Amino acid sequence: MDLEEFQQKLDQIEEQAQLTLAEFPKTLTKERQRMIIALVRYIRAEAGRSMVFPKGEADADTVARLRSA
Repeated sequence: MDLEEFQQKLDQIEEQAQLTLAEFPKTLTKERQRMIIALVRYIRAEAGRSMVFPKGEADADTVARLRSA
């Protein structure tokens, strides 16, 4: 998984979480929560298997961007 794909997955998680909070009535909340869980599990598995984070200053910048997302 490259950084762009990783960021896209984080965007999907944020979108699903926002939609869950915004829904009224809460008809799709469970489905959206399942999607959030599935995306997190996918990212966790991919990160453990194939992602290499940059070292040095670039690493600090990447971590800062991910935390602010």
